Amino acid sequence: MGLAINAYFPSTPDRFSLSMEQRVRKSGSSFHSAPDLRGETTALALLRAAPFRILQSKDLQFASSDGAADVLYMVPNKVPQIQAEWTSRLSPNAARERRRAMSRLTWDGAEYKVTYQWRGAHGDKIWIEEQGRRISGDGANPSEIQGVIRNITQQKHAQDRAAFLASHDELTGLPNLAALTQSLDHMGALGERQQSQGALLRLSLNNLADINDIYGYHTGDTVLQALAKRLSNIMRPPDLLGRIGGGDFALVLYGATAQEVKAIAERLFVLLEKSSVNTPHGPLFFAVSIVSTQMPTQAKTAQAALAQTQAALQHAQPSKLCRYDNNMAANTATAARETSAQDVLDALNQRRIQLAYQPIIDAKSSRLHHHECLLRLKREDGELVSAGRFIMAAEGLGLVHMLDRRALELASETLKSDPDIKLALNVSAATVTDPAAASAYITALKALGPRADQVTIELTETVALDDPAKASEFSNHVRLLGCQFSIDDFGAGYTTFQNLLAIEADSIKIDGSFIQGVASDVSKQTFVRMMVDLAQTFGVETVAEMVDDRADAQVLRRLGIDYFQGYMFGMPSAVPSWQN
Repeated sequence: MGLAINAYFPSTPDRFSLSMEQRVRKSGSSFHSAPDLRGETTALALLRAAPFRILQSKDLQFASSDGAADVLYMVPNKVPQIQAEWTSRLSPNAARERRRAMSRLTWDGAEYKVTYQWRGAHGDKIWIEEQGRRISGDGANPSEIQGVIRNITQQKHAQDRAAFLASHDELTGLPNLAALTQSLDHMGALGERQQSQGALLRLSLNNLADINDIYGYHTGDTVLQALAKRLSNIMRPPDLLGRIGGGDFALVLYGATAQEVKAIAERLFVLLEKSSVNTPHGPLFFAVSIVSTQMPTQAKTAQAALAQTQAALQHAQPSKLCRYDNNMAANTATAARETSAQDVLDALNQRRIQLAYQPIIDAKSSRLHHHECLLRLKREDGELVSAGRFIMAAEGLGLVHMLDRRALELASETLKSDPDIKLALNVSAATVTDPAAASAYITALKALGPRADQVTIELTETVALDDPAKASEFSNHVRLLGCQFSIDDFGAGYTTFQNLLAIEADSIKIDGSFIQGVASDVSKQTFVRMMVDLAQTFGVETVAEMVDDRADAQVLRRLGIDYFQGYMFGMPSAVPSWQN
């Protein structure tokens, strides 16, 4: 089975000022010998950056050969000194893009910025960001260009890694739950449209918890990786193998009949249960349950298919495929909710509710502005579960306000340990609309004292729309304490700005459904432009969530978005971190 891992997310670093070269020019000093450049050249070297100038479109001069060599991973006497030598190390497409960018320098002061791969001294590829400005020239022919190159290889690798992890499991490299959901929805829609069949086969490693407890999580990870590898060896396109989470894997089988699914399950039992994994503790064996549901005859959507296979796992027997049937439907929702709700209650009591921090950056400067705090539940087997997978269960038992308070407690600890950090916290309808819960939450906010002005409280648009009076009252209370107040998922319910004004929000976060793919969707661009224009009219800032693509980010920046949040700029992390 082949996995496509070609996600491409170029970096969006800060723009470098060219004032250094401008001062040299004004003073009449040589670009190489100017005495006031030494300190700034050293500073740029620490940033893996080197200033240069181009004369008559031919000569290429660096302010410091040593600095350029450090950026390019080569010895100083090998640094290119003419344009032709520089471009010979670019691919034809990259060279063409660079020429096109420089051809637009038709007036003094015009600027360009390009990112490309450059072939180093030993044939290795490094990522370069080049930015320059025309200093002088005659008409469309520049006689001098000054600029800076920056080595962004590490940032590029980090962004590629983040893009990969957006759709792949970090431990096994397999598609993750998000990718599986997309594939299952596609198979369900295709089945209905073409009257074709398909199936979800779910495999659960039953002895994972025992392995983790007895031999440790490292050994458990080794077993999971071995299981993933063996399953991958039998998969063929267009079928898809992925990891749902914990010890659960999914096989998305296009065109598979019930009889074919049974044959595949029987082969899996033979393949897995009679083989072992070599570990430092000796050979360990797989103990698995396998269940299935047919699409679209039984499940038309990914959510339905995953819920049905989860229910079927409660009835699975060793070495025998368990097919979902409608008799399991009666207790599916209740059993799932009770199990998940108990997980939430246990996690609260055992302090296994954690925060993940995702950076939100300034769209203009690309600098960190604040982090959003996202809830995570740590299961007893060590798996981290995102809020979307347990929040509904918490609502069923009336525990959501307790999750809000726990998130605030954890955020308070973070604020104490890092006096400069700014955080955004989500609050639920259960907290805002219940007088006792709201009062307790506001009291906890008061305890932050002056640190309250480092906190933004986010309330979803649907909650604000359901009860705008209570939302407005809650907003007034938290803003009086110094907090900012934001409307999350804005646009999902098409709230009018009249409601926004009543609530007195400081910012709105535009729903990701309007953000993803905005670069190629004119209607989305129109909607976002309208939201930005209205927000600016009322003095409200805008945040775009789910910004995962370079082209989308460029369009959103032109449309006037103030802040970006998305995998392109940072994955949720257990520690609030940011590398610009």
